[in-house]
Amino acid sequence: MTSTVPARPGDPGQEMPPLRRIVAELGLRSEGEGTTRRGEADVIPELCLPGTSLLRTSVLATWADVLAGTVAGQAKRPRVTVTLELEVQVRRAPRVGERVEIVATAIKIGRTVTVCETRFLDGRTGELTALSHASFVVSPNPLHVFPDGFPKVLPTGPRLTVPLAERVGRTITKPGEVEVPRRPDGLNASGAIQGGIVAFAAEEAVLSLLAEPVALSSLNVRYLRQISTGPARATARLHGAFADVDIADAGADRLATLATARLPGSL
Repeated sequence: MTSTVPARPGDPGQEMPPLRRIVAELGLRSEGEGTTRRGEADVIPELCLPGTSLLRTSVLATWADVLAGTVAGQAKRPRVTVTLELEVQVRRAPRVGERVEIVATAIKIGRTVTVCETRFLDGRTGELTALSHASFVVSPNPLHVFPDGFPKVLPTGPRLTVPLAERVGRTITKPGEVEVPRRPDGLNASGAIQGGIVAFAAEEAVLSLLAEPVALSSLNVRYLRQISTGPARATARLHGAFADVDIADAGADRLATLATARLPGSL
């Protein structure tokens, strides 16, 4: 899927690369339109924490960002919407071999802001495994549009064949600090680093402070501004079982995102 949205905000007439190619490899399958949208995905090892069978919380965040973002985008078509805030609360981390069913619903559709809820269900039992709430706003740049209307079918690609950290190009610069490059195959519809990849950077910064990887029980990401230059530099601080993360657009030398995370067993 391609779009005439500029590769960098403010550069009109420049065609973007295919949207969300990295995201398309995460296996989310969905189509349709309206204020509720359903999807499903299989948990594969490449989506899991290193050395475990546990799905990354940032992958749940990415699926929520894409599916709920599709609901928001269709509500505001042809204008492009961008993520304001994204929260994921995990009741039980899905494991390799499980199928996750996902339902995204618009809770409120305002003039510029749309709020959505995304429920993650065990594909076999129907049990709730995680819950996400997210808000989206219409891009202030009038050039950010889908000329042919918002797509009804999400783009899909070959299944991810390498660990997500490798596919994204993540670099751990020191404990508590990671960088993720701005790559053409990791952008959103306005030409900035895709929101789920930003959430991944926050997760990785927290995990780099731990002796062993664990599935975060919650992840909250507040997007202050888009990361349109890159790389995204995430810096985490651990306070017992709680962490806070600053994510900067390093190329522009400015704060772009704030995140918080909790480890399993924390209040």
